[in-house]
Amino acid sequence: MTDPAGKLHITLDAAAVTITSTRPVRAAKVFVGRDVADTVRLLPVLFNICGTAQSAAAAAAIEQALGLAADHRIAELRQQLVDTETLREHLWRILLDWPKFLGSDPDAAAMTQAMRLTITRRTALTAGSAALAPGASAAAPDQPAAGQAREDLAALCTERLFGVTPAAWRTRVDRLDTLAAWAASTDTVAARLVRQVIAAGQAGYGQCAVSALPDLNAADLDRHLGDDAATTDDFVARPVWAAQPRETSPLTRQQDQPLVRNLATDFDNGLLPRLAAQLTEVARLLSDTPVPGAPPTAAALAPGLGLSQVQAARGLLVHRVHIRDGRIIAYAILAPTEWNFHPRGVVAAGLRQILRQHGVDHIAPLVRLFIAAVDPCVDYALDLPGSERSLPNLGDARNAGPNSEF
Repeated sequence: MTDPAGKLHITLDAAAVTITSTRPVRAAKVFVGRDVADTVRLLPVLFNICGTAQSAAAAAAIEQALGLAADHRIAELRQQLVDTETLREHLWRILLDWPKFLGSDPDAAAMTQAMRLTITRRTALTAGSAALAPGASAAAPDQPAAGQAREDLAALCTERLFGVTPAAWRTRVDRLDTLAAWAASTDTVAARLVRQVIAAGQAGYGQCAVSALPDLNAADLDRHLGDDAATTDDFVARPVWAAQPRETSPLTRQQDQPLVRNLATDFDNGLLPRLAAQLTEVARLLSDTPVPGAPPTAAALAPGLGLSQVQAARGLLVHRVHIRDGRIIAYAILAPTEWNFHPRGVVAAGLRQILRQHGVDHIAPLVRLFIAAVDPCVDYALDLPGSERSLPNLGDARNAGPNSEF
């Protein structure tokens, strides 16, 4: 049975890294010819990985294309919903996947609790409103219930991730020596994995010259995602900016934070800064200081056109829609996985660096750890010399249903 989400195929040999993809990057074409209401109903079913971010991006783009004034309260509410989804995605990776690299069992109990609390927070934030529908009007969120769910999530992460409150962790852990001291004195899976990476001398593994995706101009994006099918298809499958592959990820979002910035001085975009960036983003989402940045935004380029940019869990998500006479005549979606797992992108370049530094023998666990640190949204097949093909489950079973939670 074909996997509707597609799969990445990553092959390493002694001198090269090859990445191919069966991801359905052109699937948004299914909306062409449909009306807006039908498109809005169908989108979260087809694109249920990071479904909240997908719906928020679609709503913002459609509103701009239809000339609907966006309510700032709805925009802020959508951002809170996307942030809640981002937190869930990071906790899934940390609680269920990171233990595997330590030879431990996944912390399923903690993840079950995290899922329950993120659902509770979402329900309280929306208060029965269709906040992700284009043209939605603001409803009054149940702020006490939403706040309590956030406090409970912070308490869970205090116990299972940080050993201190997320706010205290951000304050105390701001450079390599304080990170190492925290890892040495804390017995959570996150601390133990950080401790292992530092002790093994792997902090800089995977560093490469692929740079962060800069802020993108809507008009420039529109030229790549316009109505010309051939141009759009090529760009959404293998995007480059200024002729170069780029990265968009938690690492690029958190690169100005003290811990990530200080680690990058020594290890650039290597393995340890990536792990630290995921932990930093979790701590920021749960601390008193909200993550800076605008809520999901869109730019109407001409009548009937809308283009939105949303920071989803794994990086920048872009939707571009063209509507005429109430029907979709073009729709394109550009996801962060296509940037990060580009054949010449940050994963390919990072794994080549690991090959040069480590060699191919017994490399599978380190390769999987680096891939998890960048974080694809789908399963992958890994081929290594002299080993059987590995098909690790990267967790998209959480999105197997039609967007049941988010």
